[in-house]
Amino acid sequence: MNWIVIGFLVMAGQSVKPALTTVPATRLAADAASAVAAPATQAATPAHTGAQGEKAPPPGHASEPNHPVVNVGVLSYMQYDAELKNRSGYNAFDVTRGYINITGDLMKNVRFRITPDLKRIADGSLAGSLTLRLKYGFAEFDNVGHAGSWLRFGLHQTPWLDFEEGINRYRVQGTMFAEREGLIPGSADFGVGYFMPLSSNYGEILVGVYNGEGFAQAEANKYKSVQGRLTIRPFPNGGAVRGLRLSGFYDYGSYASGYPRRHGILFASFEHTNVVATAQWLKATDRPTNAPVDIDRSGYSTFLEVRQGLQGLAGFVRYDHFNPDTSRIGLEDRRTIAGVACWLTWAKARVGLVFNDEDVRYGANVGKPNENRLLVQTHVQF
Repeated sequence: MNWIVIGFLVMAGQSVKPALTTVPATRLAADAASAVAAPATQAATPAHTGAQGEKAPPPGHASEPNHPVVNVGVLSYMQYDAELKNRSGYNAFDVTRGYINITGDLMKNVRFRITPDLKRIADGSLAGSLTLRLKYGFAEFDNVGHAGSWLRFGLHQTPWLDFEEGINRYRVQGTMFAEREGLIPGSADFGVGYFMPLSSNYGEILVGVYNGEGFAQAEANKYKSVQGRLTIRPFPNGGAVRGLRLSGFYDYGSYASGYPRRHGILFASFEHTNVVATAQWLKATDRPTNAPVDIDRSGYSTFLEVRQGLQGLAGFVRYDHFNPDTSRIGLEDRRTIAGVACWLTWAKARVGLVFNDEDVRYGANVGKPNENRLLVQTHVQF
């Protein structure tokens, strides 16, 4: 019987010998190692089990992240400013924005953001110094009452400026129209805001209640500012015209009792791979606490960018026209900004190099000299 078994093994070895000789030695070693390791691995790790003994999802299902998930990013603007008129002969290098963005998910549908910002102090013992201050600090609760919606509480973006900056990517050049003219005190304020997308991508709504003083000032009294923006996309499935949006914004607030702060904006925008264009009309009624009567203000602004795409070369022009007091003649100021840029983008980073000329001409009765400056600026974001 033993001889029969031995003879069978010899014959079996001869029959598979040609096949074995065609397999590289490295593969044989790897297969042997796998064969030895496989039983031990299977014994140590049960099926569908992840790290630390957690049950992993079956194949084809995404796993939940291990909360909290925290991300850190940077947004900075650096510039060279050469004054050609008014302060002729003055030029300076400077950092005009330095964000450290700390964002994350605390759990499903609960997010947060903390953003310190660089600010150059203009007065006091720290005059000329760059200091850090808080620009954003809020909690966000997603999908509140509607898919895609969110509720923010704390120091966060108000409905208008952040929206406009998302269309006009040249915030590195300077502030948007309403902020530049001193009507909206920055893109952030302390308060609560609610965002909701309209069905079928027809637009969005964002409303909120804020202190009204902006992120750089403390609340002065009990009066708040109610702000809202409605954006409509008329042709959500219309090919090229899908990029057309119509927006309206209103700010209903008060400096104090009997001192209104009212700002309204009508806005049309068009976004395409190669063209971005906006036009807005602004109307405001203000009465700061040191003003004897209400002051009506009005203006308009247009912007055009022609570009290769999100990256590559681009040219842009912007024109602002603003009347700080419509009851008086000769106060209108006009601002023209024109320049070229080169943008580079990666998966999680963007760099822009911007060259532009800014020309400001004040009304005859303003009593301020005209301005002209050449700016070389960089936008770094990751």
